Amino acid sequence: MEIFYNTVFVCFFYFILGKSFISLKNNFSNTCLVILVGAILLSVFALCFHFIAKLSIFNNSLIFLIILVFYLYKNTLSSIFDKQLFLNLLIISLLSTILIYLADSNRPDAGLYHYPFVKLLNDDKIIFGITNINSRFGTISIIQYLQAITNNYVVDTNGMLLPLSILPMTIYLYFLNEIRLIIKNSYKNKFYLFYNFFCLIFISFKMNRYGEYGNDYIPHFFLFFLVSLFFKFRNKLKFSNIYFFSFFIFLNKIIFLPVLLLPFFNFIIYKKFEKIFTPKNFLISSFILIWILKNVINSGCLFWPIEQTCIKNLSWYNNDKTSVQHVSVLSKVNQAWAKAWPDQKIKKNTMVEYISGYDWVSTWKSKHGKKILNIISIYSIFILLIILVLKYSSKKFPKDKIRQKDKMKIYVFLLFFILCVALWFIKFPVFRFGVSYLLNILIFLCILFSSNIKLNDDNIKIIKYVTIVCLIVFTGKNLIKIKNHQIKYVNYPWPRYYGFNEENKTNTITSVKIENQTSHYKAEGLCMYSKSPCTNENISKHLLMKKKFNYKIYHF
Repeated sequence: MEIFYNTVFVCFFYFILGKSFISLKNNFSNTCLVILVGAILLSVFALCFHFIAKLSIFNNSLIFLIILVFYLYKNTLSSIFDKQLFLNLLIISLLSTILIYLADSNRPDAGLYHYPFVKLLNDDKIIFGITNINSRFGTISIIQYLQAITNNYVVDTNGMLLPLSILPMTIYLYFLNEIRLIIKNSYKNKFYLFYNFFCLIFISFKMNRYGEYGNDYIPHFFLFFLVSLFFKFRNKLKFSNIYFFSFFIFLNKIIFLPVLLLPFFNFIIYKKFEKIFTPKNFLISSFILIWILKNVINSGCLFWPIEQTCIKNLSWYNNDKTSVQHVSVLSKVNQAWAKAWPDQKIKKNTMVEYISGYDWVSTWKSKHGKKILNIISIYSIFILLIILVLKYSSKKFPKDKIRQKDKMKIYVFLLFFILCVALWFIKFPVFRFGVSYLLNILIFLCILFSSNIKLNDDNIKIIKYVTIVCLIVFTGKNLIKIKNHQIKYVNYPWPRYYGFNEENKTNTITSVKIENQTSHYKAEGLCMYSKSPCTNENISKHLLMKKKFNYKIYHF
């Protein structure tokens, strides 16, 4: 119940923050949209606030209180205690609780740099050259800022665990409700129904584990959601609204840079020319610039780890090419691992040689490629079977003709995601980095294949039944996880974030001094949410540390 109550509180807070900036009718879908907007706004605020102060529990609680008072000032009591609103929040919170309860498995990345960076945000304001301590801190996501600011006196440090369940569940519920509304409105906007339906199927069967979300799956959820909005609003979706969600997706991973092109799609599809140079768009652009400034302060580079974007005359830029924190070393290591370098049967090449050409393709194909093909194949077969059943059930009726604008939209998106997959394959061909790119290609091909299906009561029943099965599968997988869990540990029943061992205790961590002052902490295994700044990497012997205007600077 503790998890449930805390989830309701955080959901409600995200809602009131979003509601303070946008005005929408209070139905289920709009509740989901408002929660997502609130979470994005809070994460951006955390990013900006961290330049001047740490995201401590005290500061976070004060921020929460100020936002709550502001909301109460602008809204009536009747709007706050709306029964429909609370019902929506309870449903989202219930699914989020089922997802997070006893989900004590996390990706190793969580212990390597996600949790340690959240700890850093809670303990210190922005640090110059922090990638010289832990190179992975340069590839951090905006999600960590949302996690850090969600810690407060109400939910304590457990608050950092909640965004990873609330955000995907909010989008999941959005898809569920949109399918229901389309069916209720006499099956209008058929392609919007198919897109949401196909996304829901994949999420239910594959993207259903808390430990898998981390920094990887959250932006994919948002990309599915954003593409869905294109179909929902057709030419009514404004440039600034698309830009708002696009920039948030980009702030999760550099691989999502092409998503910043999506706001221009209305120009291509609908020939709808809007004012781009508006105050709202300038504000969104300023957030991107602030993110880039954060990158420069943390690493000395505009985009980490791209050496060509680095400002090498900065004192905190790592010029020690022998250290694991050097940008060129990290860039090659990341690419090599993504291209299955450790899986070579006989390691004949260095990392540089391995990634310089296309010799890596054969190894990648036998490792990552095989895994991706299996996932895509199973999903494709399942979707095609559903489409064939729908076609068969509607063969008595005249075939629908696809609208020219809808066809144009599908082809534009199809081309866009093919280009995204090409970029993904060249740079970081791991499934978790490109899942939404790959799936969107498949979904749009399936939509084209099903374009002439005439929706009727019979095939709508099929969609309803499959949707119910999806919900059962999603909840069932997480309930089985709860049933099979037997070990109690520190922080039980929340996910572990102190350690991955049975007791959930931290690994052995020792303090490291530079110039007779404690510089950082070194972990023998994973840092997790322990002392900060923490790393398990060996630090360059040339690294120095100083303080200026109460800011820590790791420099050379």
